[in-house]
Amino acid sequence: MKLIKLSANDGLMLLVVTIWAANLSLVKISLSEIPPLPYNGIRLLLAAVVLLVWLLLSEKNLRFAKRDLPKIIWLSFTGYALYQYLFISGIHLTTASNTAVIFGGTPIMISLLSSFFKHEKIKPLGWLGIALGFAGIYLVISGRAGGFSLTRQTWKGDLLLFVAVFLWAHYSVSARPFLKKYSPLKFTAVTMGLGSLMFFPFSLPQLLRASYASISLKAWLCMLFSGVIALSLALVLWFFSVRKVGNSQTAVYSNLQPLLAIVFAHWLLGEAVTPTLLLGTAVVFTGIYFTRRGREAVPGTAADGERA
Repeated sequence: MKLIKLSANDGLMLLVVTIWAANLSLVKISLSEIPPLPYNGIRLLLAAVVLLVWLLLSEKNLRFAKRDLPKIIWLSFTGYALYQYLFISGIHLTTASNTAVIFGGTPIMISLLSSFFKHEKIKPLGWLGIALGFAGIYLVISGRAGGFSLTRQTWKGDLLLFVAVFLWAHYSVSARPFLKKYSPLKFTAVTMGLGSLMFFPFSLPQLLRASYASISLKAWLCMLFSGVIALSLALVLWFFSVRKVGNSQTAVYSNLQPLLAIVFAHWLLGEAVTPTLLLGTAVVFTGIYFTRRGREAVPGTAADGERA
């Protein structure tokens, strides 16, 4: 089997999924002291401010072409405001195992949408790799306490998370044409800034009622990491990879996130690691290999190396 040489982009994407995996445990630490909607409202505004300041210092402007503004506003609403509301609500109505399996299907949704919008062509080997990646995640999750189950108690949360996954996949794929004209930093900063303002009304009632004096420094520091590193820096790196190598090749790395998240949960929260973790990891890495070998950029797209 011919080995694939790791590139700088591979290293960046491994860093991104590691950050996002650790972030899940840090979010749990913060949510044990801060109500979900106020937490998300503050976190999104913090991330947006960091990105906008970064953008103004480096590019000196927030300008977009007028014809792009309606789509930018729509993606800000669906990709941030609505997605974040569905995400935080869904997690509280279903199990952690169901959440991990549902979000493990993100690369499948992204590949389907990438094919639909004719950004990329996924060959049979690539589809096999995507399926293996999802199967590896299921192996890990099903081996944990509770497993994966669709029940009357969880189906509402599961449905909210499925919609959230679709919205994130649509946002990521729809970003592709804009990343040919604008930098990943500008696209992320502006859409997150607008989305944060749209989300704020959802969190305002609980923000006004929350008691902040009892919140520990640890909870605030975890929120700071989540907003500045996990949302700001990691998301810019994600879209840098989307512009450089395409949606499907970038999204396949998200298969690693649940596996790494379990490891961080063991270290930070004391959760048990199951024997199926090793088997699931092997299956996921096999899936990554097949997916990378089984994708084909559509001529004329940014995946062919075209730069903005």
